[in-house]
Amino acid sequence: MIFSRLLRNLAIGCVLSTPVHAATAQAYPTKPIRIVVPFAPGGSTDQVARLLANHVSGNLGVPVIVENRPGANGNIGAEAVANAKPDGYTLLHSTSALGYTAAFGQKVSYDLHKDLAPVSLLVDQPLLIMASNQLGVKSLAELGEYERKHSGSLNYGSSGTGNLTHLGMYVILKAAGIEATHVPYKGGAGAFPDFIAGRIDLLADPINSARAYVDAGQVRALAVTSEKRSPLLPDVPTASEVILPGFQMGAWQALMVPAGTPEAVIQRLNAAYKDALSNSEVKARLASQGAEAIGSGPAEFAAFLDGHIGQWKQVVESSGISLD
Repeated sequence: MIFSRLLRNLAIGCVLSTPVHAATAQAYPTKPIRIVVPFAPGGSTDQVARLLANHVSGNLGVPVIVENRPGANGNIGAEAVANAKPDGYTLLHSTSALGYTAAFGQKVSYDLHKDLAPVSLLVDQPLLIMASNQLGVKSLAELGEYERKHSGSLNYGSSGTGNLTHLGMYVILKAAGIEATHVPYKGGAGAFPDFIAGRIDLLADPINSARAYVDAGQVRALAVTSEKRSPLLPDVPTASEVILPGFQMGAWQALMVPAGTPEAVIQRLNAAYKDALSNSEVKARLASQGAEAIGSGPAEFAAFLDGHIGQWKQVVESSGISLD
């Protein structure tokens, strides 16, 4: 099966046994830390990054500042961090988009494995598949009926070409036999005004940022991409139930630093983020947004990332999707 349950198969949460140089760890940090979020403000990645930054700041005793650097499906921000000084003061809070860039063999000015180092796999959350209210459909079955009556008229937005929101919708629409035109945006937050206004018909977005629009009645939820129905929206079926048996995918978020960052600093950051993710208030906030707190070690995240890239290479090869 293309979409393996990799999260369950990895022994995440282990602590590396590599010795930490006490002097380096004690000296860090001594000044504000900058976290680069390579997507627009207000989106799902930005929300989680800011929630964690508040708690990490208290743990480390210095300001932790979130800087949004959207564009090129997360690659502008990733490049900025890859080229930054490897001293632990410039971090990358990124997403599964990193894996899709590698899976597509996309040309970028950094090497994911050589220029960035893993710190932790932070959270995972399912997508919501949604329709605009103006479209007038209430289910994936009704969407299929609509397409048969209005062949070639549908379009769908995404947070960027080749990322999870694009690929998730693409796979589901193909399974339903629906043709639709892709309209990429620079982040999910930028897509919602057009979506609510009916200028785009369909949108997939992580549940933590999409749910508010569904609860407000501004858009219609058609399906969720988790294995089981979300307790946040128990009346919304899974895509596996109604269109694609066994289908499951999630939008993960992770922390990385420039390659060459001292191991002691990586371990200090890993511990601070694990502490934040174990905080009861943080866990409750994440759960209220449909996100699962993970907090892996660096080695476990590295293994997960390699598996994710291999998994999506199969999707690219079997689907023929191109970023050109």
